Amino acid sequence: SNVKSSSKNKENMKVKPVKKVSKPLPPSIPGSVPKSFTSDNKTSTVEEKIIIKEESNNENIVKEEEEVIMEVNDIDSIGVTGGKHYDLPLKIGGIELSHANEIEAISKGTNYLAKNDKKKLIISSGSGTAFVLSDGTMTSHAGGTGVGGGTIIGLSNLINDVNNPNEINKLANIGKIERVDLLLNEVVSGPIGQLPKDATAVNFGKVRYRSKSARADRTAAIMNLVGQTVARMASATAAACNCELIYIVGRTPQYDLYKSVLKRWISFAGLSAHFPKNGEFASSLGAIVD
Repeated sequence: SNVKSSSKNKENMKVKPVKKVSKPLPPSIPGSVPKSFTSDNKTSTVEEKIIIKEESNNENIVKEEEEVIMEVNDIDSIGVTGGKHYDLPLKIGGIELSHANEIEAISKGTNYLAKNDKKKLIISSGSGTAFVLSDGTMTSHAGGTGVGGGTIIGLSNLINDVNNPNEINKLANIGKIERVDLLLNEVVSGPIGQLPKDATAVNFGKVRYRSKSARADRTAAIMNLVGQTVARMASATAAACNCELIYIVGRTPQYDLYKSVLKRWISFAGLSAHFPKNGEFASSLGAIVD
């Protein structure tokens, strides 16, 4: 579940960074989820210490993010949303939880980050993918697909025996999709409509020649498959809803290749793709903003 706190008096909120950081953390990637924090209810402060553990080449790398110290009395409520948020307790540290509908939270958070209430189709890209139609006054669930970040990790583990999101990202960035996919110029000798000649015609069409592809190539092809599927479904949904703007939020777009595939394939439909800054926190923000 996504958790964010709101304050009775935001101007007077005491947030003091504690400098215990040896290296700044890179942007998180789906799967590198910070461990949940615990708080000492007997003290007047809440200490959040986030430690991210990554496995790479059988070595454990532990990185520390800043500790944040905040007066508990400054916290009025904790907004929660996301999967199974109703399974959470009624209170945390004596502070009541405020539950938000996830679709509404995605809409509110995205509009807040986008700084506009224009009509838009929002792609909430997490383990799976949800489409949300929003114009600032109306919000509706417009469908989605079970294909998403969880599919990338699952197929990468199944095909390449790799399930570390950071390693998946690195492999995809150096892989050659054309060593796994059949391209249009290989099938029909050229472009079709708005699709260029180097667009994928058959995902994994060359998979029988696995010996000619490396793990990086297959990882890139997985990322391409998921990105194309989401982009084409979202484009069709946007067209059906007469919507020209598409905003993408969630953690999965932090995969570099996935983000570029979304951009490219959405543009083929004559639509514009937007990735608001801090989009991975859209639903969390939506749980607390008015």
